[in-house]
Amino acid sequence: MKKIFLTIAILASYSYMMAQTEYDALKTTQSDIIGTARYMSMAGAFGALGGDASAIKDNPAGLGIYRRSEVVGTLNLSLQNSEATWDGKTSNDNLYKVGFNNFSYILSNQTISDNGLLNSNWSFSYNRLKNFNRNVRISGNPSTSSLSDYMAYVTSNAEITSNNIFHGSDLNYDNEYIPFLSIMGFDAHLIAEKTDGWKSDLKDGETVTPTYKSQERGGINEYSVGWGGNFDNTFFLGVTGNIQTVDYNINSSYSEAFNNRFGGFTLRNSFSASGVGINLKVGGIIMPTDFWRLGLSISTPTFYALTYSYKSNIQSDLYYAAEDTVIGGKSDNYGSYDFNLQTPIDLTLSTAFILRNQGLISFEYDFKDYTTNKFSPKAGDDYDYASENEGMKVMLDKSHTFKVGAEYKLTDNFSLRAGYAYTTSATKSDANQLVLYNTTRNDAEYFNHNSTKYLTAGFGYREAGWFLDFAYVRKTIDETFYPYNAAIIAVNGASVITNNNNLVATLGFKF
Repeated sequence: MKKIFLTIAILASYSYMMAQTEYDALKTTQSDIIGTARYMSMAGAFGALGGDASAIKDNPAGLGIYRRSEVVGTLNLSLQNSEATWDGKTSNDNLYKVGFNNFSYILSNQTISDNGLLNSNWSFSYNRLKNFNRNVRISGNPSTSSLSDYMAYVTSNAEITSNNIFHGSDLNYDNEYIPFLSIMGFDAHLIAEKTDGWKSDLKDGETVTPTYKSQERGGINEYSVGWGGNFDNTFFLGVTGNIQTVDYNINSSYSEAFNNRFGGFTLRNSFSASGVGINLKVGGIIMPTDFWRLGLSISTPTFYALTYSYKSNIQSDLYYAAEDTVIGGKSDNYGSYDFNLQTPIDLTLSTAFILRNQGLISFEYDFKDYTTNKFSPKAGDDYDYASENEGMKVMLDKSHTFKVGAEYKLTDNFSLRAGYAYTTSATKSDANQLVLYNTTRNDAEYFNHNSTKYLTAGFGYREAGWFLDFAYVRKTIDETFYPYNAAIIAVNGASVITNNNNLVATLGFKF
């Protein structure tokens, strides 16, 4: 005998909170080292150097260094591999992508003055600020912990939070006092109401084998107009006005196979974020001597208007040997919502040393305080996002990026380059994602960021009117994955190491 139960939820009740999370904000605000081949081959340590199209996006004063106009474009081939280790079991996945890093037009104008403002330069640029492209597969060994335990917890927690007692008939999509994850669990026969409250429907001693898969796509692009000035060849000042666009999509699935009674379930989630933001960047470079430069730049917060869309589906197929029955369930929901996001201020300090016109070495420090991320409602929306903004302060962290890059001229035309960068954790070590009592989102999983490292190298050839640069960049992201809140249901995290190997080529013309 086979019984299949079906519920399709169309969310018409605006009393539900289609909540953002701290991890959503972090995804949008974390930066990357992407740009021209010369910039990337020196790990982006260009804040005090300038004279490069991608350096302008970090410190606009670098635009004042230019003496000639320039058109430049960059292609990038990315070979991504992720390796996950969960309870001793290792899984891999990979992805290949070709992208366009930047296109810039630099217009250099020499003034008629012999002192004061010597050059007044303009830039019109497109830059890829971040790539989200990644495939991940995470497989674990049998475990006594299950997502169904977490589903039971959030149902019981909703009872306490909303001061309502729920019974089976109350777990339907138009009940605004429960998270939709509870409905998913109930319809899939993963949770049940017992005499002592809501519990997982797994039998005592049952073990499950979990698997998580995801495909992420998209990126953050920046379109900017900048001005940079050269004052007496000792001080350089610059400013850029920037428009940023976000396009992010993820399709994920979390499955558990039940090892004692057979069968299992799969929860699928699709999520996308899109929108537009604006910011302003100001920077300066000073040359105390011919061989020493100091740089400082600051970016205002980016003010985004964003739209989030999501879709969820769960399907189960559970075998009960005692009754010789298969009981399954299926449930769907979807929705979208608009809101505003304010990102942190970005501060950059840098210094560089020019070595007898034969080479250079450059250092840079970037600072972002992700705890200052802030959600706010769109016009006409009365939800205040207080709990999400407080969660940002508790879960996210201040992040520091250290960069060092070097270049050496083998001849007047040919140069070798190398660099290294390290970014500290953007999340606190004990950060976790909590499903609030009336949330319609069902993606309970989260990744805690531990660090990001860049190892870079490259070379370039230059003639009077053109140049060609190449770079190799290995970016390594260290994260810990949790399928649901590990502070509530004891579950081990999975170590996820993502390596992005980038081959970069830049062609530019000077005139």
